[in-house]
Amino acid sequence: MSIPTLPRVFSGVQPSGLPHIGNYLGAFRNYLAMQEGHDAIYCIVDYHALTSTHDAERIRQNGYEMAVGLLALGLDPERAVLFRQSDRPEHAELAYLLSTVVPVSWVERTPSFKEKKRTQPDDINHALLTYPVLQTADIGIYHARYVPVGRDQAAHLELAREIIRAWNSRYGDVFVEPEAVFTDSPLIKGTDGATKMSKSVGNTIDIFAPEDVIRKQIMSMVTDTQRILRTDPGRPEVCNVCQLHRFFGDDFETIWEGERTARTGCVDTKRLLADRILAFFAEARERRLEIESRPGYVEEVLRAGAERLAPLAAETMREVRHRMGLGSR
Repeated sequence: MSIPTLPRVFSGVQPSGLPHIGNYLGAFRNYLAMQEGHDAIYCIVDYHALTSTHDAERIRQNGYEMAVGLLALGLDPERAVLFRQSDRPEHAELAYLLSTVVPVSWVERTPSFKEKKRTQPDDINHALLTYPVLQTADIGIYHARYVPVGRDQAAHLELAREIIRAWNSRYGDVFVEPEAVFTDSPLIKGTDGATKMSKSVGNTIDIFAPEDVIRKQIMSMVTDTQRILRTDPGRPEVCNVCQLHRFFGDDFETIWEGERTARTGCVDTKRLLADRILAFFAEARERRLEIESRPGYVEEVLRAGAERLAPLAAETMREVRHRMGLGSR
């Protein structure tokens, strides 16, 4: 097994189109920070997308847009690997081999599977059930130690550790037990103020949408539902707008105090948040335009990333097949 000279990082992101604020605060801030001082590998997980999206062109376009967004936000292909999951089919083979040590009860208990049974009851496919096994293969094939993810993935990471322990116990120590790395953000709620920010729910604040769209999204945000009149004191601890101010500016405590004393109203704090978010991502928005003006560049980055990983993926699979008795002696 190749031992990296720097601690290795791996994380995968669904090809869901251009990123939103929840993506950035929940995981991407760590993606960018961990380019420094780590051997960082980041993946557009198009195999995983097939569990709920069955439109080929949509998957391709969404994957392209997610890659554009990551590059525009500052992911540097000279310092980190960015690639498309399906360009390294060894992931799928390893997922099958890992599945031989996974009791069905382990995957049936995952919160994401239970949620998908509720949200897409007419499409409970086998890949939904085994999603965490493929996720474990994604991480394990590169022997990654650290996995920057949103807190909604905590249960999956713990299951990945269990799967790797089970395989290592049966066949010998090959895989590294991964550790989750969370940002200091809580679960980022959407504009509805109630559920996780998600494109499938339609409650996002987009990073790369036109300015008027972003302002409209922010002005539509649900705030403190108990604050009826402008003169009523607010509760910033439960106000989603006030919570987001923690990440865009260093004066959130002053803003919160203005809400508590009714010195400011919800409209005031929304307008200020919109101004700050647009200013914060101004450079990224410009970089996106520059990236998209270069035909073929994103595809070149993704293919080069997959090629860089080919020797490591091949080495891992040779060892795994040998340990499991596959192939010749």
